[in-house]
Amino acid sequence: MRWSIKFMETGTAGIYSDIYKTLVTDESLFPALPETTMRVRQVLDDQNCKLTAVANILKADPALTALIMRVANSARFFSAFPPKNLLSALKRIGLSTTTELVTAFAIRSTYDTQSDELKTVLLDSYRQSTKIAVISYFLTYKVSKLSPSKALLAGLMQDIALPPILKCLYERPDIFNNPQRRTQAIDHLAPMVGALILKRWGFNKEMIDSVHSRKDWLRDPHSKADLGDIILIARIHSMLGTPEFRQCPAINEIPAFHKLPLGKLTPGQSLKILEDAKDDIAEMNHLLDIGHA
Repeated sequence: MRWSIKFMETGTAGIYSDIYKTLVTDESLFPALPETTMRVRQVLDDQNCKLTAVANILKADPALTALIMRVANSARFFSAFPPKNLLSALKRIGLSTTTELVTAFAIRSTYDTQSDELKTVLLDSYRQSTKIAVISYFLTYKVSKLSPSKALLAGLMQDIALPPILKCLYERPDIFNNPQRRTQAIDHLAPMVGALILKRWGFNKEMIDSVHSRKDWLRDPHSKADLGDIILIARIHSMLGTPEFRQCPAINEIPAFHKLPLGKLTPGQSLKILEDAKDDIAEMNHLLDIGHA
């Protein structure tokens, strides 16, 4: 059986086409990165940038500064001499990790809305997205040579299209108020819309490809694991116990599973490496402070 997204409803393709046209023609629906994030990314893109310049920008955002300090003082970067100020923290974690953390932190703002009904759905989506991101981080740290902080960001970015899609679907109660139809619409539109957003934000092909592979369970473009593979494994693990999980292939049927040294599966089809690390994952979620919007 080919595990792919299928839509059986009459006229569904036309509805999704209309929604897509609305999204790509109404720029007000597309999220924008906060100014601080944009400035930090621009400075860090310069190969000759100085950490002092980055530190000066970050100091204007106390919450972001606190995040950098927490990460730099975490077990992931532990040393005998913990950093005492922002500049030494930046030296500890490095420019690449700083860029990814700053961007990940900024994604919370894209889930803001004034509508209480829409806010509930957006927050649920955000919490699921952060769960995937944290699992992606942990898996990469344990079983891959890829960057854990990049995997964290990619995990969040796979669902970056959800805020504009949900805001658009909110205007169509026949879809928005039906969880199954809403999920179908998101699954159809998110890879395309997410790729558009990342292109507008100036992200590279690797990150765009990982977004475009959202729920493409049988993707197998390379012999070695890539970001998309990591996130697929994190996503299906995050869905354990949900009705949607029953519609997915078994984890050991996913090509990505066989590219990573993930160890044994439990009888419930979860990864034992993650079952044994529940406390670590919870701590990481708290450390990064991305579990609450």
